[in-house]
Amino acid sequence: MKANLNINIDNFFFRVILFLIFVKLIFSYLLIELSYFQRHLIPNVEKYNFLAIPANFSTQIEFVLLPLLIIFILRNFKYSGKLSIIFNLSLVMYGINIATGILNGISLLNSINHSLKLFTPVYFFLALYIQHQKIRFDLKNNMINFIKVCFVLALIGLILFDSSFNRGAFYLPIYFSGSHTHSYILVFCFIGLGYLLYRRSYRQWMIILLFSSFAFLLFGYNIRTALLCYLIFILVMLYLSHDLFKLVIIKGIVFLFPVFLLLIFLKSNLDFDQISSGRLSMYAAKFDQLKDNNLREWLFGRGFGSDLILIDVWWWGQKGAHSDLITYLIENGSIYLMFFFITILTLLILPGKLNVIYCSLIIGYFLSATISNGITSRPLAAYMFFVLLAYVYADITNDTKSIL
Repeated sequence: MKANLNINIDNFFFRVILFLIFVKLIFSYLLIELSYFQRHLIPNVEKYNFLAIPANFSTQIEFVLLPLLIIFILRNFKYSGKLSIIFNLSLVMYGINIATGILNGISLLNSINHSLKLFTPVYFFLALYIQHQKIRFDLKNNMINFIKVCFVLALIGLILFDSSFNRGAFYLPIYFSGSHTHSYILVFCFIGLGYLLYRRSYRQWMIILLFSSFAFLLFGYNIRTALLCYLIFILVMLYLSHDLFKLVIIKGIVFLFPVFLLLIFLKSNLDFDQISSGRLSMYAAKFDQLKDNNLREWLFGRGFGSDLILIDVWWWGQKGAHSDLITYLIENGSIYLMFFFITILTLLILPGKLNVIYCSLIIGYFLSATISNGITSRPLAAYMFFVLLAYVYADITNDTKSIL
């Protein structure tokens, strides 16, 4: 009787968690901000807000979602298996945040801000896996349901909303919070569909989907970090699909990369800072900032907000490093950054066997944090990423052999 009651309580918690994430997705359109060049338009929070909901309602849901996730995980910790390592690492990193906050006189909530963004979606990954282990929760259908909801919402955005604006140009309308988050979510939806087609051996349809969706994302939104994550997955899937692609990809790496380096050398007048949207100038400024660190700052960082600086390229306001890794190093210190690397490595080796599809997802996740404000700092996108990762992880660990 007691066991059934506990199962019912846990199932209730889990259903509420899923419901809240769907609510976050649905109301994320209220977070979309207009650029200076769109100042004549009415923002979504005024134009399409019939219930008078606060603009940050989608973000505020985290204050309910996080406690529910922790309660669910702790109540079912025995089902977490090797994934329990990730949860324990998160506790260590919260501890480092607290130490950083105390040393720099910063509030606890601000100090753990980055870790909350990083680990709340990871906790969802744990919750999905726990429920799968406990009652064989169908992670495949769960992913399909998320993909359906995201596509429907994206379609609503395309029909109703105004064009988005990024890097001096107008693009297709977005639904999920901002251009980057919207693009990441669509990338993970397409990756999920591509993986399903691959597993059912519909290789030709998979290739058509990969190329057509990449073109849609490129010309529709042109968010380069999201496209790079997708490109890694696409190359892996093409490599696995046919010997012809293996030959092309290998030759491309061997021959085209040196040619690319030669072109860079010959075209020394290229403005790489402009190509990187000012990132190189910011990284140089961050190098100068780090040079002034004392030992304590190297170890525990300068605290929340210290990453924001004003540079000539981005003259209109203070900006962060545009690299989550650099932000972690400046604000939280080298010890925190080291444990972040350990977290990524742990995620990478969790399956216990080599699977290049799974590895491509983790590499994309890490790369986005290296060269941008990536998936690690965009919880809404990260939830969709871990919906995908949970299914792929369960799928390959239930398999009898790895896909090499």
